[in-house]
Amino acid sequence: MSAINAQQAIHSIDQGISANYIRGAMFVALIISLPLLYLFVQFRGFSTVTAMDQAQIARNLASGKGFSTQFLRPLAVWQLEDAKKPIPKDNFPDFYQSPLNSLVNALPLTFVKSKWPILSSDFVYAPERVIAGVSILCFLLSVAVWYLIGKILFDSQLSLLACAAILMCDMMWQFSLSGLPQMMMLLLFSGMIWLTLLAMKNAEKSRVVMASLFGAGLLFGLLVLAHGLVVWMFLGWLLFVFVYFRRSGPLPLVALAALLIVVTPWLARNYHVCGSALGLAIYDSAAIAQESPESGYLRSFTEPPKLSLMFRPSIIKSGIENQAKEIFSFLGLNLAAAVFFLSLMHPFRSEITSVFRWAVLLMWLGAVFGMAAFGVRGAISSNQLHVLFLPLFIFYGLAFLLVLWARLEFEGKILRSIFLGAILFLCALPMLSTLVSGRQMMVQWPPYFPPFIGILGEWFEEKEIIASDMPWAVAWYANRRSLLLPETLKDFCQTSDFGRLGGPVTGLYLTPVSGNSALFSSIYKGAYKGWAPLIARPPNVAGFPLPFFISLPIDGECIIFSDHPRWPKHEGER
Repeated sequence: MSAINAQQAIHSIDQGISANYIRGAMFVALIISLPLLYLFVQFRGFSTVTAMDQAQIARNLASGKGFSTQFLRPLAVWQLEDAKKPIPKDNFPDFYQSPLNSLVNALPLTFVKSKWPILSSDFVYAPERVIAGVSILCFLLSVAVWYLIGKILFDSQLSLLACAAILMCDMMWQFSLSGLPQMMMLLLFSGMIWLTLLAMKNAEKSRVVMASLFGAGLLFGLLVLAHGLVVWMFLGWLLFVFVYFRRSGPLPLVALAALLIVVTPWLARNYHVCGSALGLAIYDSAAIAQESPESGYLRSFTEPPKLSLMFRPSIIKSGIENQAKEIFSFLGLNLAAAVFFLSLMHPFRSEITSVFRWAVLLMWLGAVFGMAAFGVRGAISSNQLHVLFLPLFIFYGLAFLLVLWARLEFEGKILRSIFLGAILFLCALPMLSTLVSGRQMMVQWPPYFPPFIGILGEWFEEKEIIASDMPWAVAWYANRRSLLLPETLKDFCQTSDFGRLGGPVTGLYLTPVSGNSALFSSIYKGAYKGWAPLIARPPNVAGFPLPFFISLPIDGECIIFSDHPRWPKHEGER
């Protein structure tokens, strides 16, 4: 009798109410435990230029200073002067970063104003954890939308399985902690996909599609304000819409009009501020692809690379080849996502499901071209847009794997459960590896150590200017205006002596960004060769207008120069 009861219990677990409860409980456990593990155990603070730059702009917005920046780029100064615009002494306008991420994060930052001044014990800066929390919330909300999308494309069971795979994708969580806008973009992208599918369903039933396409265009406009490279994705989507809705006349133009309604005010603002609707970021494609803008053209006070050099075939070819080599890494080492490309050869029964693959492919190809033109530096980086396609790739990849399993004609739900469990396990391996290995350091060193950067905010007054090889970190942690290290000492001295920025530059902060010992042999020939006398240890300050200096932890790899000793005497000085 007990054996029969046990068999019935197992059967009820495999299917029926018990199975639903178990699956639901496991899903809820993932949603609760993973954010806590990543936000409070794995989080070590921001590590990218874009994250810190957009965060300090968000803080300025929360302070009522508008879209202004503490990160002063020499080329931004040139652009203002070239457009005959005045150089502001305060509230230097930002026209390099996309605005939406800063705008969204400004509100939560207002609730933690008391945490803005960084303390010596703040190894993880509190506002960064708040921004990461907002990003995690966007990610979780997007998963709910992706579930609805999966039900349209396939069914509720596959959708739930795919959403579990999405939740167990380590790359999603790394982006959530990065401070980059990708998870907010993922939420907007999921909404746009849902509206597109809704329009396709309405078209099948001869219903009105204008509202859905207009909403999709609005969300695409917000995506462009979150990241300019989304324009290339939009072009792929628009091509699909024109083909699919070709019998609806000019309705696809409604989506284009919606995008322009959202984007045009920002372009007009940029033109008013700096004389260019696209600001500075447009020059990224014309710069040398191998170097970052912060170590390259942005450090110049002279005319930037010619825009005629944009989209050079050699650069595009190299960029596409690099993405092809690293595609599995860019897809988060996710097995199901990688299978998407095989699913393109399978004729799915649902016409919408089958046709929509080509919309996904066109948008992805547009993104690949944009990333090739403007550069993508690493799996977790500001221009990495492959992550937006991960959920769709996972949906189609899982569906294709299940089709292959069905063709093998293995009988028994236990074998099928083992098969699905193995797929989820392989998708979750990077996440398991991250969680098992634990957090290696408390901070993102090198080169960031927040308390030792934040102390510059105590040594320098609010309106003083500090030049640095990582001014984004000085602007964020020290909340002080910081000039990106100019190309030459001569440029630095002229800018300071003539008060080009509204006053002299009273500090110079050098870090492992320019002086890492592993790169020391290339300093005299590399991007910072003009600063070699000051990067060397001990530095040669003869004739330099900031002759006082002190080495800072860790291991003296950071050094601050000043016009007079600003640090306590017991800490040492020149």
